[in-house]
Amino acid sequence: MQRFFVLLMMLCASFIFSQTVEGTIVLKDKKPGAYAEILLKKNQQRFTAITDEKGYFKIEVKEKGDYNFEIFNDGELVLFEILKIEDDIFKNFEIDNNQNKSAIQEKKIEGVVVTAKKKVIERRVDRLVFNVENSIASQGLDAVEALAKTPMLRATDKSISIAGKSGVAVMVNDRLLNISGEELINYLKNLRSDDIQKIEVITTPPAKYEAQGKSGLINIVLKKNTGLGWNVSLQSSLKNLYWNVPSVSTRYGATVNYQGKKLSASAGFTDGNFYWRMKGYEYSSGNDSYWNTDSYFFNNLRNKSTNLKLEYKLSDKSTIGGSYNYFFANPVETVKNTSAIKDKEGERAFTSDALAFNHRNNHYATLFYDVIIDSLGSKLSVSGNLISNNANADDYYNTQTDQLISTYINPINQYRIYSGQADLEKNFTKFKTESGLKFTKIKNDSYFNYYDLNNGIPTMNFNQSNNFFYAENNYAVYISGNYEISDKWSAKAGLRYEFTELTGISPNENLTTKNNYGKFFPTAYISYKPNENNAFSINYSKRINRPSFRDLNPFRYISSAFEYSSGNPLLRPSFTDNVEFSYVLKNNFTLTAFHNYSKNDWDRLQRIDNGMKYTIIFNFYNQNQTGISLSYNYTKKSWLESNIFVNAYYVTSKTFVEDAVQMPGSYGSDFNFDNTFFLNKSKTVSFMLGAWGNIPYKEGNTSFKGVASVYSGLKLNLMDKKLTMNLLMNDVLNTEREKGTEFYQDFSTQYYFKGISRNLSLSVTYKFGNNDVKGATKELKFEDQNRAK
Repeated sequence: MQRFFVLLMMLCASFIFSQTVEGTIVLKDKKPGAYAEILLKKNQQRFTAITDEKGYFKIEVKEKGDYNFEIFNDGELVLFEILKIEDDIFKNFEIDNNQNKSAIQEKKIEGVVVTAKKKVIERRVDRLVFNVENSIASQGLDAVEALAKTPMLRATDKSISIAGKSGVAVMVNDRLLNISGEELINYLKNLRSDDIQKIEVITTPPAKYEAQGKSGLINIVLKKNTGLGWNVSLQSSLKNLYWNVPSVSTRYGATVNYQGKKLSASAGFTDGNFYWRMKGYEYSSGNDSYWNTDSYFFNNLRNKSTNLKLEYKLSDKSTIGGSYNYFFANPVETVKNTSAIKDKEGERAFTSDALAFNHRNNHYATLFYDVIIDSLGSKLSVSGNLISNNANADDYYNTQTDQLISTYINPINQYRIYSGQADLEKNFTKFKTESGLKFTKIKNDSYFNYYDLNNGIPTMNFNQSNNFFYAENNYAVYISGNYEISDKWSAKAGLRYEFTELTGISPNENLTTKNNYGKFFPTAYISYKPNENNAFSINYSKRINRPSFRDLNPFRYISSAFEYSSGNPLLRPSFTDNVEFSYVLKNNFTLTAFHNYSKNDWDRLQRIDNGMKYTIIFNFYNQNQTGISLSYNYTKKSWLESNIFVNAYYVTSKTFVEDAVQMPGSYGSDFNFDNTFFLNKSKTVSFMLGAWGNIPYKEGNTSFKGVASVYSGLKLNLMDKKLTMNLLMNDVLNTEREKGTEFYQDFSTQYYFKGISRNLSLSVTYKFGNNDVKGATKELKFEDQNRAK
């Protein structure tokens, strides 16, 4: 009954009685007063809005009476009057930015500065915008939690994704972060939602961004500095895991921001100690044969990171700056396997265990120079970037059959990625162009040192050892244009060309692979906005998905005496065409229909032969996916904010490798429901309840089972929002897992993996100093990190 009552409250919609004040702002030269701030005040009540590009605004007030009406443009008060509100009002206002500000101030009644309120969701020609600063439920969170509340996104402590996309890249203030995986999650955990203005979801990236990857882009736009001084943010979190033996993962960090008249700076560090356990199985069966393996995994990851960002204003029009990030990790991984085999040689069994001590040191650096080149805000940006990685490990493997086989493996991986680029944004009255060029150089050296252990004494096995050297040069040039056709129509189109030359050398295999290829990547967008309540858009883009260094390495990565995995030097990139149509209703309901076609897709295929089980990566299928997604942001009740997202699609795959069985066409769907219930009038205490999941679907040669998970939590904002506490229970029903079946001509493999997904976490953040200071806000702009796996 209680669950039914909560659901009923969420679904019942009613409207609070109010008066509406709306109108338009016009400048003295008759141009619309776009993005002006409107403020209505009566006693302690304050209502705000931001005008749109046409100067239109709309505000709802709860009571009748006399209100102070104020208009701010570029941070300056430009109009003040007493507005008597007895009924709905529509009024036009003309403002003059050059009028006497002191005269206006003399008329102004003393008041309290308030935060401007924007629409929660906006649809632009090439992206969906979620205004975090207008979402009360998104305040007091870290960036990962804020992303989880964004329409079309799924964000957890393990991954971030866009619906209908296989991956995602993250930007901050239009500069791509050059980190991925655990480093990206760790970075975003230290970014507070209170410092985020908006999150932009770009499902079909424009020509100025790398064509690499089937993924879309997420752009996190930070709030601008509105004051001088400094502030400090301290963060700490605990996550309780229990699986036979209790474990507590910890993370703590600090961030310091400084804003001067010319110099902006920010510095931070984090220290984390994470535990992870997982168990599972792989059961392969064929004609009178089987290979069954039960596995147990235990990981302990200790990592540290530091970052420093500096920006200096050379003048009102030019800025120079730089960023440096360092990440260190030493994960310890333990794997235990028990295998039972039946093949033409008969039945047998073996156990294997692995203990890996990993050491990773990553350095990321960038320098940039931005300059405004005309009165319309045209900008030239030049930047250079460097990634340096040094990783090595001490791995010990034992395989027990009728005898013990012991090995020691010392893998070493070193790569450097250099890039330089220049981007020019040229603004005209109704037209905007973007153009640029980029060069990227990648150099990767991998050493795989294999030793046989006899009585604990290592002996180099030269037949199993391997070196692999990889070099890649990528040249790119692009141009795009954005045209405001009318007040209702706008269009954007672009073309990017990328040329790649690569060389892979495997001395042990006496194999050198060279490949050169060039490709055009067009993008096109058009949008139509007939009125304030409706917006339509359609877009197209072409993308490329290049394999990583390890995917191209032909040598064997040993996991036991009878099992290994291998890359493929003949692997080629895949290409994807994306088309989307979107409709936004009243800035809170979004419908998107999409279709994408991927050609020459690749993945790992499993094989069993001559008493060995191994996987090799191949280009082996093409795929069509057509679907529709719905998102709705509900804020009509003062005590509830809900974000609802549902994605449904139909996917077909066509395989062209003989031993991979082609899956029939399949329907799929995934969903995310996120609800925040405010428990007091000031909205400083809130209860969170949500769920996410997907139904079974098929792709390539694999049938995936469905999964769902429920989460719940409590959030407190105390001490004038300087102290934030979040208590969250993940996977309340303990249902999160991975399960599916891979199909081959001679056998099929069922797999199942279950980690410690049900856990309780507590995070605390305390801030002091000037909250209007955000520090340096430029970020690294570098897109090649996801190639280095």
